[in-house]
Amino acid sequence: MAGIQKRIQGLTVAAAAVLFVCSAVVPAVAQESVAVDRWLVSTPFPADTSDDPLGTDYLGAPGEVAVLPDRGRTVAGADWSLIRQDSARILELETQRADAEGPVAVYAHAYLKAVEDRTLTLTWGGLDCTRVDAWLNGRSLATLGLPLPAVEDAGATATRQALVRIGYGYNTLLLKAVSGDCPFGVTASIGPLSPGSLEGVRVQASRPYGDTRTGPSPWLVTDPQAGPEPLLGWKEKDLFGVAGVRLAAFAVTAIEGAKLKAKAGGEEVRRELEWLTPAEPETVLMPFSFKSLRQALGHGEGMDLELEWNDDDWEGVLSLDPADLLAAFHSSIRLLGWTVTSGPSAPPVSADGAAIYDSEHEPHPLANLVPLPTAAGTTLLGEWEVPGWLSGFTLGLDVTGAPGEYRLQSVPVDGGDIVLCTNCRKGDHIQIVVVTESAWERFPGVSIVDVQQPAVDGAEQALEWLALIDEKGSRKYRERGSASGQ
Repeated sequence: MAGIQKRIQGLTVAAAAVLFVCSAVVPAVAQESVAVDRWLVSTPFPADTSDDPLGTDYLGAPGEVAVLPDRGRTVAGADWSLIRQDSARILELETQRADAEGPVAVYAHAYLKAVEDRTLTLTWGGLDCTRVDAWLNGRSLATLGLPLPAVEDAGATATRQALVRIGYGYNTLLLKAVSGDCPFGVTASIGPLSPGSLEGVRVQASRPYGDTRTGPSPWLVTDPQAGPEPLLGWKEKDLFGVAGVRLAAFAVTAIEGAKLKAKAGGEEVRRELEWLTPAEPETVLMPFSFKSLRQALGHGEGMDLELEWNDDDWEGVLSLDPADLLAAFHSSIRLLGWTVTSGPSAPPVSADGAAIYDSEHEPHPLANLVPLPTAAGTTLLGEWEVPGWLSGFTLGLDVTGAPGEYRLQSVPVDGGDIVLCTNCRKGDHIQIVVVTESAWERFPGVSIVDVQQPAVDGAEQALEWLALIDEKGSRKYRERGSASGQ
């Protein structure tokens, strides 16, 4: 939505088999996660300088992004030794810091061989306070994935998990571990995205013959959940929500011109992205009317998604979370659709800076919006009609991050608690004029001030509350909220 700036944002080693390769083949019947249990481990590097060890490349040429170590050899300024612990999920590194007087950085490297391009779940992390960075096929995974909740007594407490794409042939996995005042070690495992997706995948430590890295065919991986994001927007008389498609590209070079088509509640939205950098996840906001998102959730539907890039495509259904939409209803609903009447202005943009189209490939209602003001002295005018979804509530104006001199219905209002309307009626006209006092961080918002967000325990309860929000008026919602003290 407005104020959210778009941040449009594996590689394979082609090789032949060599003698004395230490490897483990994942059985065809194994569909649980499989430990990366054999590594080439580097000699330690002192890491007691003032620089951040995770941001320091201790290896010599070709460095962290391109190193291809081999067993028993000196590569990139480090000696690499084999550590094999069949089926062990934890690689202990205590011996690597035995003689160190301070913190050390140690690298652990493994090769993942696949019989074809595959999408897998990769989990990695460190023991207790051990800090870890990871690279897959030379691409940093620093911003990829989400942290997993800590498991008591599991040892690996700093663990992340992400969907990744590996290519046919040999793929490289590199971990950098920085020691602390705690047990020193790392963990890594691969898991199936679907039945059979680990068949023929092999983990090995020793370097295969050759050093050519080609990577998988360009591919886009999406998070199976699509939100909705806890954010709504109000333009003219319409209330909009957004479903966030979380994308990550996997390729040798950036993917250009990716297209997305999403459907929810009978509504279709299209988007086009100029650029996606490999292994740098982006959240692409797909705006739908509040009505469509509520209808999709009420019918137990998800969001149908189609992706197109280069010569490939993918389609599937992403799940929607009713609790997020309920939270968005009680959030600061962004006021959109402003016009600049005087002062500095810029060309119109979409709600989050990327192209948005409707089902006919015409500009979406949120495709041409005034960008956030960047200086003082800009005068903006906005006019809205209260939609039925918000009728009956008392609505307050939220000017956080949008400093200025405000006039409501031509009457000056001063910061603090600004009430737009009490017991607002569907169709009530609201006009706001504001002269900015400095650059804005976000657009002003509207909040429901007389009914608190209900506490819900799971999706079913959230759906019960959403069903009470009515396009013709939300009396039942307000009454239940008042009766329950919400």
